[in-house]
Amino acid sequence: MPRGNPDTVPRPVILPSALGRTRHWRRLACWVVLSVAGVLLLAHALGLGADVRLWLAVADGSADEGTLFLVRDLRGPRAAAAILVGVGFGLAGAITQAVLRNVLASPDIIGVTAGASLGAVASIVGATMIPAMGPLGPWRLPIAAAAGALLAGLLVLTFSFQGQLSSFRLVLVGLGVNAGLGAGVSWLLLRADLPDLNSALVWLTGSLSLATWTVIAPAGSMILAGGIIATVLCTRWLGVLQLGDEVARSLGVRVQAASLGLLGVSVLIAGAAVAIAGPVGFIAFVAPQAAQRLFGATHPEPGPAAVTGAVLMLAAGWLGKTLFPVALPVGLVTSMAGAPFLAWVLLSMSRKARSGS
Repeated sequence: MPRGNPDTVPRPVILPSALGRTRHWRRLACWVVLSVAGVLLLAHALGLGADVRLWLAVADGSADEGTLFLVRDLRGPRAAAAILVGVGFGLAGAITQAVLRNVLASPDIIGVTAGASLGAVASIVGATMIPAMGPLGPWRLPIAAAAGALLAGLLVLTFSFQGQLSSFRLVLVGLGVNAGLGAGVSWLLLRADLPDLNSALVWLTGSLSLATWTVIAPAGSMILAGGIIATVLCTRWLGVLQLGDEVARSLGVRVQAASLGLLGVSVLIAGAAVAIAGPVGFIAFVAPQAAQRLFGATHPEPGPAAVTGAVLMLAAGWLGKTLFPVALPVGLVTSMAGAPFLAWVLLSMSRKARSGS
């Protein structure tokens, strides 16, 4: 058989339909893996293991009182908090990164999380000093955190908007706003009474230990409502915005209004997530990027990012209990794991920029 030049040998052509099937099966495999991992981590968080009968007994209330207390009153709120916080930060991070088309544009980097922390700490240390907070009841913390997040978002947009949204300018302004609001949190802590100071310090580490159903119910409802709104808006606008502002305008989308609407929803979701467990670091940044790489997407997608965030939060809780001699808050675990991931993403961006120049 004659041998031809390898450079002239025709290569197999992958048809678009084959690419579509490959991408479909890849996404399906990712959903299955994340679902299985989430169920296993949830079983560990609740302490139920793989005993199906125990799960059913807890579900119908026929288990013994000790088991019901551990699952429903002690471990249940922490597991629910981990899932809701992961979903909230995953949604918020995916929306901001996709709308601004910038990897670094996540709520914990551009100051939104710091604003939510300022509002939440103000509600914790100022509950006895501000009588107007009393009637809010369990909604006090979520409303204060959401208000602080909105304040931070307005500050960032006000100082970075110059006729249009610039992701580079917004990230730089967000870093400054982040530092300023962090100073405000420190000032509130210096003026706090000792009992409120202890609660605020534990909460600021990003801990699930203070999660209770009275806080989870209102904050979780805000996250779920925001998630539904975000899903509807993202289905309508997000894919079109990825084509560029000019193309989006030609398709009848009001780019500025759509971008501001999506960013507003993400800010509210991030504020509600902060209200539950504090400023858990890097989940809003890591979850969308990890999901995008796993699913092979062209941009961060809210759905995969939300599920990935929930799994990461459950995994952080498991690692904090088993990997260290003393149980660590999830915020410390996510910060230790997220910092190297951030460095890796920055290095990857730098290599791509050099190769493209």
